[in-house]
Amino acid sequence: MSSVFSVDIGMLLATLLALVGYLLPWFRPRPRAQWSFSGWAYASLSDGSGGGWTLLTFGWLLLAAGAALWARQVMAAAMAGMVAAVGTLVTAMAVVSASFGMIGERSALDYVTELPFGAGIPIMAAGIGLLLATSCRAIIRCHLLEATLDRHDPPTP
Repeated sequence: MSSVFSVDIGMLLATLLALVGYLLPWFRPRPRAQWSFSGWAYASLSDGSGGGWTLLTFGWLLLAAGAALWARQVMAAAMAGMVAAVGTLVTAMAVVSASFGMIGERSALDYVTELPFGAGIPIMAAGIGLLLATSCRAIIRCHLLEATLDRHDPPTP
């Protein structure tokens, strides 16, 4: 442990990818609409609430970025990364679901296929999936590191 930080670059990049996907436009409510649903749209609400509960997603991503700084050698950080990945998944999908709910009820499910979609949701999905995978890898790496250190430590009398 020669450094204060043991950054998991993959986990950090996955967090950034999930953040970019969350901020990019997801879909517009109708083809001619000038605005799109996105995490940025919720975070920048001007009514004083500033997005309210939707800001939880940013908190989870901040936790994931912080965990990535130590995840290569600290088991607690690797596990915090996994918790942050699941938290991001749940809150981001709740925000996306609430956005679909704002469109209103339609008579056919194929209405969703007619919405003008942006790149946000697929990029966010890739980022969250990669964050889950890199968190699992970090947990396994830390476990193997601990097992190696325990095997090389002499028994205490």
